[in-house]
Amino acid sequence: MIKINLISRKSRAYKGRNWTKIIVYILFGSLCLYFISVTLYVVISMYVYNQKIALSTKESTAISSEMIANSDMLSRFVLTKLILTKIQSINANRFHYKDYLDQASLLLPDGTLLSSVDFSVPGWIALAVTSTDVNAFASLEKSLTNNDFWTGNKYFSGAYIESVTKGSNGNYATRLQFEIKKING
Repeated sequence: MIKINLISRKSRAYKGRNWTKIIVYILFGSLCLYFISVTLYVVISMYVYNQKIALSTKESTAISSEMIANSDMLSRFVLTKLILTKIQSINANRFHYKDYLDQASLLLPDGTLLSSVDFSVPGWIALAVTSTDVNAFASLEKSLTNNDFWTGNKYFSGAYIESVTKGSNGNYATRLQFEIKKING
């Protein structure tokens, strides 16, 4: 038996090259698809970002035009805020005469009358109190010696009775000294 080879060597070599070409074409095609997909992703991302930039530009333009339209109200607001801030700083630094007098008058018993107030000595308030009854001064002295009152008081750290006198008309007069905790604020 004789074997006859009808396929030449060249065709067998050509058949082997076909597989090589197919593999090269597949690799080239997949590489091209990869670059095309990356390019599409970049182009779509740029389009989306450009849309967001255009939207933010429109919003900033609208806000700017609204601020320009309301510039008069905005300037009045800023001026009012500045004035209120200045008033608050002045109030914070003012001497609290009314608060000190209110606290001192809380100590005065019924039947006494505040006749004069003196703020001339820094850190102290001098009060002159009159009464027709000596018992009112006894209750005043009792309230001044109460240590619990002075520990919780935010305006005064203490007080003492400077003098008690009886006038020619029968009224009793006393002079009190209150020590202020804070002179300003």
